[in-house]
Amino acid sequence: MRFGLRELIFVMLLIGVLFASWQIVFKKDNQDIAQALEEKARMQRKLQELQLATRQIDDLGREIDKLTSAIDLFEAKLPAEKEIDVILKDIWQMADKHGLKSRSVKADKAKQNNRYSEAELSMIILGDFNSFYSFLLDLERLSRITCVREMSLGKLKKADEGQMEARFTLTIFFEPQSADKPA
Repeated sequence: MRFGLRELIFVMLLIGVLFASWQIVFKKDNQDIAQALEEKARMQRKLQELQLATRQIDDLGREIDKLTSAIDLFEAKLPAEKEIDVILKDIWQMADKHGLKSRSVKADKAKQNNRYSEAELSMIILGDFNSFYSFLLDLERLSRITCVREMSLGKLKKADEGQMEARFTLTIFFEPQSADKPA
């Protein structure tokens, strides 16, 4: 086999074709492949973020359902405005049942809120501490929503041991008559 100028030119031409095809075809294809892989990785990250957000939305939906049912439960415990007198009568009877004497009961003006109203009662009750404690426990067991906001207890002067005076503000929550229930 002779290796001359013609063969050398032929080999150089083949190497040139390979180099040209590398520069024109393969190098560009490799760049396109690298860009496609970067795009794929970026899209996978976005997909993972989207899946996480979707899971959080599902969790929020369940949380909203829980809160809606809790609101419905509390609204069911809100008496109508016309039932406030019945609740006051029940509280008065509970105090009598425990042997407590009501010195004064003063009702403040009802406060209107978005979905409920509240009426505050300032009460002064005299009696035995243990009876008062039992009264508070019964008050807590009421099926309606009530709250003791402020309370001060004091020993009665010139009284038997354990006799006291309780001054407290009781808040009763109720549903206003003119309230439109949201859908």
